[in-house]
Amino acid sequence: MNPMTINLVLQRSWRALVLSRPTEYGLCSFSDSVFKALASIHLIDSCEFREALTGLARLAGVATLTPENISRIGHQMDALQAAARRADDSSGGCQNPAAIFIPGFGKRAELFAEAISSTGFQILRLEPGASEALASSLGERIPASGTVLVGDGVLDDAIASEALSLLAAKHDTDLLVVIAVDKALSFEQRVRATEFGAVRILGLEAEPKALRTLIRSRTRDSELNGFRVLLLDDSRTDAYVAQKYMSDEGLLVEHVQSPSEVLEAIERFRPDVVVTDFHMPGVNGDQVASVIRQDQEATMPIVFLSSERNAETQLLALSKGGDAFVQKPLKRGAFITALKALISRSKAAETRMRRDPLTGLLNHGQFLGTAARISSTTVGVAPSSLVMIDIDHFKSVNDTFGHPVGDRVLVGLAEILSDNLRATDVVGRMGGEEFAVVMVGAGMTEAHSVIDRLRDVFASVQFSAGGEGSDSPVNWFSISFSAGIAPLTGPVAGCLRAADEALYKAKNRGRNQVLIATRAVDPGLK
Repeated sequence: MNPMTINLVLQRSWRALVLSRPTEYGLCSFSDSVFKALASIHLIDSCEFREALTGLARLAGVATLTPENISRIGHQMDALQAAARRADDSSGGCQNPAAIFIPGFGKRAELFAEAISSTGFQILRLEPGASEALASSLGERIPASGTVLVGDGVLDDAIASEALSLLAAKHDTDLLVVIAVDKALSFEQRVRATEFGAVRILGLEAEPKALRTLIRSRTRDSELNGFRVLLLDDSRTDAYVAQKYMSDEGLLVEHVQSPSEVLEAIERFRPDVVVTDFHMPGVNGDQVASVIRQDQEATMPIVFLSSERNAETQLLALSKGGDAFVQKPLKRGAFITALKALISRSKAAETRMRRDPLTGLLNHGQFLGTAARISSTTVGVAPSSLVMIDIDHFKSVNDTFGHPVGDRVLVGLAEILSDNLRATDVVGRMGGEEFAVVMVGAGMTEAHSVIDRLRDVFASVQFSAGGEGSDSPVNWFSISFSAGIAPLTGPVAGCLRAADEALYKAKNRGRNQVLIATRAVDPGLK
């Protein structure tokens, strides 16, 4: 089980069962939740998290309801949360800070820094009077996310603004200055902020979670490991140089020499970016770009490599579907920086088009398209399973507590699915409270075991409503889901119908359960 999910369940149980209304029964129920989580400890890689969870079990197992014991458990819960965050963000093993914080320029920026620091992020505090020498001395300690957090007061401080401008100039495209505002910025203030390079404003409605998500996404995007590049170059010598630069950064590169091989390679390799020589015998790079763009699904960036310096020629080539020119002979730094920027922008645009804005999961259409591709390409290999999930009595949550609380429930389930399924599995929101999963290479028995475990986890999560004012009590509640599973064989529509039937059978049998389809998938449904 993912440490973040265990922490989520226990933190909410702690607040709902003990802190909101302390009773011996509530403490006993919380203790049961801790020991239930402890049963999964052998599946956890993080030694720190295992130790924190074991320490929590020791305290909760013998504690009675006294202020001293509640305080001890509370401190251990803080340690568990910090350990979960560090386990979640330490996969790269990087010891650099997660972000730089320049204090003294706004209350909300201070609150943001404290909030993300308390969840296990390492924050480097850079004093406002930083000089160019200090900016230079940071060297390799610049966060992978490139994030610098500061309050809007920096815009009215000449010394701090100069230091921030120097830092931005030194690190160029790797830096993002995040300004947490205490009041709305004027247009003139936004213009002054452009001196800091790339800037993101955290408005008055933003929450610390937004900053954490931003840091994590930028950290992920700063690493090129695993991204796919299709390289087209008729010269083996030139291709070797480009391929070496990209492979050294962790990119997966496939090289083809002939333009006629490009379409087949795109279909098979599914590149995140295409890098092509501009001048080739027979067909130039701009013609190749035009051919690629004939497919409306081919939205990946296309980069031309060329010694061409005629601006008009470059602009005409870019109008055919290219995204950037990189001059030959290649310079490693400029080439890799350009690739990072293009891939990052492409992934951000893809996210906006392909994903549900609330949960970040694939939207209905993209999920169906992905499921269809998996179904067509896995014929004769290990079976895959299609899972349909529906939250039980979700309408009553919206009716009782309001849609914002309902949205938190939807996000909560999305996070549990994303955090605990494999990277090869596909998760989507089909609409409303309905979700779907393709478990690649998993038969229905295996899929049932995994989804039923996640059903149990989700049913253990405590959600809160109310408590906005001093006179408004916090209402805690839990909710469950039902699911149906069918084999992913043949047309997706038939598989969905079979999984849906199993889902509604689970609903009719009392909800909060997972059932496997008993009816064979109808191959006639398209």
